[in-house]
Amino acid sequence: MTSFVVAFFVSLAVAALLTPLILRLALKHELYDVPDERKVHTRPIPRLGGIAIVTGFFVPVTGLLLVDAGLSVQLSENTSHIIGLFVGGLAIAALGIFDDLKGANAIQKLIVQVGVAVAMFMLDYRIEKISNPLGGGAIELGFFSLPVTVAWFVGVVNAVNLIDGLDGLAGGVGLICVSTLFSLGLMDNNALMALFCACLAGSLVGFLFFNFNPARIFMGDTGSLFLGFVLAAFSISTSSKGTTTVALAIPVLALGLPIIDTFLAVGRRVREQRPIFSADKEHIHHKLLRAGLSHRQAVLVLYGVAAAFGIAAILLRISSNAVSGLVLLVVVVLLFALFRLISARGGRGVVHIGDPFDSGTMSRTDVHALAGEIANVTVATELDPLLTKLSDASGVLAVTVRRDDTDTLFVWSRELTTAQAMKPMVSSLIPLNARGVLALQFTTHPSRSELATVIPWELIAQPLADAMDRTGWEPVQHALPASPASLRSFLTLPGLVFLEVDEGT
Repeated sequence: MTSFVVAFFVSLAVAALLTPLILRLALKHELYDVPDERKVHTRPIPRLGGIAIVTGFFVPVTGLLLVDAGLSVQLSENTSHIIGLFVGGLAIAALGIFDDLKGANAIQKLIVQVGVAVAMFMLDYRIEKISNPLGGGAIELGFFSLPVTVAWFVGVVNAVNLIDGLDGLAGGVGLICVSTLFSLGLMDNNALMALFCACLAGSLVGFLFFNFNPARIFMGDTGSLFLGFVLAAFSISTSSKGTTTVALAIPVLALGLPIIDTFLAVGRRVREQRPIFSADKEHIHHKLLRAGLSHRQAVLVLYGVAAAFGIAAILLRISSNAVSGLVLLVVVVLLFALFRLISARGGRGVVHIGDPFDSGTMSRTDVHALAGEIANVTVATELDPLLTKLSDASGVLAVTVRRDDTDTLFVWSRELTTAQAMKPMVSSLIPLNARGVLALQFTTHPSRSELATVIPWELIAQPLADAMDRTGWEPVQHALPASPASLRSFLTLPGLVFLEVDEGT
């Protein structure tokens, strides 16, 4: 057990220390995931965080190979599996890095994924039999072992890639799934695979410190493809050591909703005579957001469902019989029906965030027009009336623009009412290129989402950053007013950060 704990914390430390370095590198070279019509985030977010996950996993794994951790017998018996983990994992990670930097189309990614899956089959990662749901024993696949194995790898890899649509979602669901595989490895005395699961779990936790909502960095395809690959490989290795092949169902259960959502998306696009690989905003996480759940609430709900699936799979492993299989099927159907019900609500009785401008005093057109005016500014002081106008209209309590996190260039604030002073305060930081930060403070309101306050500022952030670069980051106001004493100072962190501060205490 000591080896598991050490492996977990070593991988956690590596990922947690490496992620900020990658974040700074991505900010410096402007390696962003740019928003588009199908993505939830509204501003460019640094990507390539998956490199920290990959490194955090392989560092302790490599250490295990170099240091005798009491696993020499299992290492010698699983040489091909270890080679496959390194060769296949690094190949998939390389594909992800290329896609994050240059971009790869669906066909190119599919070719590489199939090639890696075939190589893994040759290195003894094989699904050679499946449990018989109608009785005891197992069904030998024979010739079909290769296509089933390839389909498994490709399917799980792309399922994880699909679920990577909200901050922290893929990492959290992956953590739940690998924790389930870790438990199964312990049940079957597969210490080596349990140790590898501990390494992956640690790297995911270290990365989630920076990826959970609101995310400061994304894992990108580097992380999602690698995570899917390792989960697919682990599930095969774990199931091959057990008395049944139930372990193979664990990632299917943990990722069941995105897999089902994929089939629904394909069916929807075929029905509408659109390309299968075309993007839309009809996936489950989009529907949950439209139903009124906040970004974080949608993620936590999906965590809960993934955990329920994992627990159900463990129970199925403990009592593998037709009754437990039937119960598991009922659980899956009920959970999916629940999600469809939530998705169909359309936000009745909750704050609807489909269009944040619905609850604001400025229209989308007004904000874009203001962004255009900011883009044409040639003298820093010309920004003062423009920022003051948006500050007053967006409902914030205070706004500051800072250079290098030290020099304050613009300050705006309104006097707090007694009611506002008693409400929780939200702080939001929006980076302005690599030199400055735009800081907001506002109170929560039951009829107005946080996004309704923040998004107008995100839309003008890039024009503002360009204007500041153009004017040499000079003070925006001739005489800076004092910062309001009633408001706490902002926490300086890269990326957009929400901090709940109870000003009543």
